[in-house]
Amino acid sequence: MADLLLSGMLNLKGTLELSGDLVKVNNLEVLVVGQRGAGPTHGNATAPVPIPPPPAAPSDPGMGVWIFQSFNSTVTAGGKYVVAQGMCAQGNPGTATWPGMVQPSIANQGVTIHNIPINVKNDMGLILPTGAPVQFTGHGQ
Repeated sequence: MADLLLSGMLNLKGTLELSGDLVKVNNLEVLVVGQRGAGPTHGNATAPVPIPPPPAAPSDPGMGVWIFQSFNSTVTAGGKYVVAQGMCAQGNPGTATWPGMVQPSIANQGVTIHNIPINVKNDMGLILPTGAPVQFTGHGQ
């Protein structure tokens, strides 16, 4: 099966299952929701988690980031929800303790789900406790 390429002005509505080897918007892979702290990361934070004063060490010092929730969970690709802003978490596999937000898409403004732009590879997120930016280099499909 070939990739499904979406482009131009398109507003997806209702419950919809997209199929293809990869779903892309303007040749960038669409981000999909994964399990928090499981599987390949969507990206890595640019700053470590907060470190308490000595002698304590951070409880979850990992730099990996996973997107685990989309704010608009109606469209799927390969059985996983397509991300249209949402929540992410930074940390070690299996824990990913530190919460973050998926920011509005900067690489895609034309293809939306209920008027919210679909997030694509290389979009950004923000880890809330540290303010560290995250570039989502993995799509999760």
